[in-house]
Amino acid sequence: MSEPLKHPALLSLKTERDDVFAFEFDGHLSQEEVDEVYETLERAYDTYGTINLLIRVGRFDGFDWNSLLSGSTYIGKLHALKHLRRYALVGGPEWFATATRFFNSLFRVEVRHFEFDDEASAWRWVYEEGEEQPAEA
Repeated sequence: MSEPLKHPALLSLKTERDDVFAFEFDGHLSQEEVDEVYETLERAYDTYGTINLLIRVGRFDGFDWNSLLSGSTYIGKLHALKHLRRYALVGGPEWFATATRFFNSLFRVEVRHFEFDDEASAWRWVYEEGEEQPAEA
């Protein structure tokens, strides 16, 4: 018997570094939860400039489709491209791994997908320093 989905579907996870942020999604993400993530990240960008991000996906039950078209989501994604160094995606449906490989080739953000049982590797990776990105002109 499976456990009931968490509501709300968003949980902020503790990290060992101030410039590393992590969230768990388990269930159906609402527009308010998507906005909450972007608001948290915007404050982080203001404080640290660039950050690393880990998202753990429990049982993904979708999201509010209107959130894809919202202005806050568009701006949030655009800002993420400028301020993320590393983005680890842990678990989720199989198509997440394919999408991660596709998007990793398009943007300067280092993006990796990790299977749920390899979460420890994802945490190690987001805590590594990685390559310095050139400053934008």
